[in-house]
Amino acid sequence: MWKRVLKMFIGLYVPLFALNLFLYYSQKAKQIETIMERQIRANTMKKVSFEEEFHSFLRNTHYWATLKYPKNFDPLIEHSSFLRSYLELIEDITFYDQFRFIDLEGKEFFRAERVENDSINISVLQNKNHQPYVKAGLQLKRNQIYLSQISLNKENGEIEKPHKPVIRTVAPIFDNEQNQLGLVVINFKMKKILDQIKSIVEDKNVYLLDEDFRVISSNTIKEDLPYESGNKDSTIDGILNTKAITHNRDSAFVENGHIWSQQSINLNGATFTFGSISNLPTEIVTPSNWIMALEIPSKLVEAELQPVFESLLTFNIISIIGLFVFSHTYQKKKLEKEHFYKELESKNILLTRSKEQLEENNIEVKKINNSLEIRNKQLSDFNYLISHNLRSPVTSMSVVVEMIRKEKNPEILNQLLPKLDQVANSITNLTKDINEYVSILDNKEIKLSNINLTDLIEEVKHEFTETLLDDSDFEVLLKLDAWNQITFSKFYLQSILQNFVSNAIKYKRADVDSFILFESAIEDKRKVLYVRDNGIGLNLNRHGDNVFKLYKRFHRNISGKGMGLFLIKSQLEALNATISIDSEEGVGTTFKIKF
Repeated sequence: MWKRVLKMFIGLYVPLFALNLFLYYSQKAKQIETIMERQIRANTMKKVSFEEEFHSFLRNTHYWATLKYPKNFDPLIEHSSFLRSYLELIEDITFYDQFRFIDLEGKEFFRAERVENDSINISVLQNKNHQPYVKAGLQLKRNQIYLSQISLNKENGEIEKPHKPVIRTVAPIFDNEQNQLGLVVINFKMKKILDQIKSIVEDKNVYLLDEDFRVISSNTIKEDLPYESGNKDSTIDGILNTKAITHNRDSAFVENGHIWSQQSINLNGATFTFGSISNLPTEIVTPSNWIMALEIPSKLVEAELQPVFESLLTFNIISIIGLFVFSHTYQKKKLEKEHFYKELESKNILLTRSKEQLEENNIEVKKINNSLEIRNKQLSDFNYLISHNLRSPVTSMSVVVEMIRKEKNPEILNQLLPKLDQVANSITNLTKDINEYVSILDNKEIKLSNINLTDLIEEVKHEFTETLLDDSDFEVLLKLDAWNQITFSKFYLQSILQNFVSNAIKYKRADVDSFILFESAIEDKRKVLYVRDNGIGLNLNRHGDNVFKLYKRFHRNISGKGMGLFLIKSQLEALNATISIDSEEGVGTTFKIKF
């Protein structure tokens, strides 16, 4: 019993386990999708915040680029009064680290550095013509601003300590006569902004990468821009656990159990109006394409998915206990039923045997009933033959005999004697028909043999002068591909074929090449013989009910007794075969015999 319980339990549990796995992975996929959506929103917020800071830098730079400077502007000598009012503004904007004017040769002609958070210092001028941001700035057109990479500030080629991450904006400046004086260059502090980026959102790791996938800032490292200070592990391969970050898409994906979200920040070619009076757009030129990446570590992902796993595990345990109890109860009941059914089966076997014997008896009775029905019909036809067809000539004979007995005139007697002879011949012919039909009814043990239908048709064919010669205008055609051998009474079958050929010849049409076709077929696992001719046919609507009846004739201009089809049907029914007819006047007739 326990083997059956275990087998049933496994059969029930396997599909349930498969369903559990499906539910787990589908719920896991939905949960991961929800985490991704939440992560994308968080990353988008950081990206937007980062871009807004850049917009602020660019807006400040645009302000200085659109001032109308005096001709031959020199803030340190002639025109210090022009700049004096703006120095307070420079001092108050605390995220300015350096503010400089550079001439068209790349040399500074004004330099202000922030000393403390609230004060600035006019510093010694430097030659910056070798700096990439200066070279790029001198290539700018009006209404263009250059945005540099984020880097550590350097003084005289050395990285300033403590490290100071900055980003530079550069824009061309023009005098009142629209002559370019040089460039305005502003160094913006990035420390506070990078610290905001590194602030952890829901225990995620944040990474700001440059166009070379170098880490600019991350909450996973202590210092910003570590690659500039010589840290070899500052690349994406050294800090990030993925190589799927790319500039080509903004997306979220799963890799090695970690969930990543990336947002590209590409300002190159972007245009802004900054609310200028001219309302002309300002184009941003920058070599940098940044990537904001958020990572959810695998441990955090597993913690997010843990409730799904626990709920399905609980359901699985309950299912195991429930299925095991159900299997045990079911198999116990099943064993009890099997024992009951075995006892019942032994009794049913006896009933089945009695039923089979009864069915066999019923089949035999049915066969006998069918035979009796056919025999009753044949007897009815025989009764008709005796009562109807024999009555008329017998009555006529009685009348003629009575007339002869009473008649004295020799001349009239000579007229009546031929009439009596005719009646006698009619009775004789009728007696022969009766004898032939009685021979069918009395032949209880009809001799059956295996008959080659082709040979028998050829034998019958040679009995008629119309089919004996090869050049005859009447053909006997054979199409016996389905079957050619049949077990039947050769005497009956030969008589049947003779009647078919005789009728086809007798009722052929004069205006066509006449034929009779014998075609075999198998229908519903029974042998069928079709007999077709292209004779004059008959109207079944008028004569259909009388086709196979005795002494029924349908063509008065053609001699015949109306006996042939009656005998065919009687001989077939004697051996449990059936016949049906389909005919059309002027087209031909088809008989269908089912053996």
